Order: sequence, then C-alpha cells, then structure tokens
Amino acid sequence: MDKFKCISKDEFDKLKPLAPEGSDWEKYRKHVFERMDNHELDIFVLERDSEFIAELTVNYVNHDLETETIPNVRVYLEAFRVRKNLQKQGLGQKLISFVISYLKDRGYTEFTIGVEDDNKIAKHIYFKYGFTKEIDHGEGTEFDPSSYTLYLLDLKEKH
Repeated sequence: MDKFKCISKDEFDKLKPLAPEGSDWEKYRKHVFERMDNHELDIFVLERDSEFIAELTVNYVNHDLETETIPNVRVYLEAFRVRKNLQKQGLGQKLISFVISYLKDRGYTEFTIGVEDDNKIAKHIYFKYGFTKEIDHGEGTEFDPSSYTLYLLDLKEKH
C-alpha cells in the first residue's frame, strides 16, 4: 500500500537509493539537516513496503533567486525524484498532487519549480500541472549543478 508522508531526520537515510549517482551523501545529508533544523524545508515521500520510492523537497526559503519563495504564499519544489525502475507509472504525479494539496490546505497558493531546459519529460509533467509561467532563470548548486528555468504555478489564477 502506498503512503504519502513528511519525513523526519531519523528517516532521511532511507532516501539514499534515490540520490543522484556520484553525489557526496554525507555532505548532502549535513546540508539538508541544517536546513531542516532551521525549518527551511520539508521532505515528502511516497512510501511502499517500508521503502521510499519517490521524494519531493519543499523549500520555504529563497537561495539564489528571490523569486523562489514568498513567506506563507509561495514555496519552491526541489529534489523531485522517483526510483528509476518505477518511473513512468504516474507515481511522481501522485506525489506532486499530494504535496500541492497539503500545502494548499496550509494557505500556500503559489508553487515554483526549476527545470533544466533540455528535460522534456519533466517539463511535460510540470506543464500538465500548470507550471507554465516562466518567471526566472537560475544556476544549480554543488549538489545539482544544472542551470534551469523557474516556472510558477499560481492557484489564484486557476478558476
């Protein structure tokens, strides 16, 4: 049975199979824990048979782009990953729907997501959800160095 939830630090290491190959897990873990301690992010997962099969991080604080977040209004969705062997089954879409609904219930009406320009599959999924308004461009971090376009989903504009 699939279950959606927000994880705590003690569950974080169950995300390791979803991490990009070659990433420095310990460094990434330390970075995320600092952000969790500062209430800058939440990590939502789709869990199946006690394993995390998809993840989506919700970032509440701007980093390089001032357009990423607005306190209590806009959040930035990042680190969206689905286990390779389970991709193309709609699991990621279910996780995005859950997270948006969860945050909408808490008063958030705007969501941003960064997408590499050549990632046609991700763009297709995000565009289906209404992430169609380009609002900025950014450069990645040491953990994901790709440049990207920042797209906005504004629930107030959807009637």
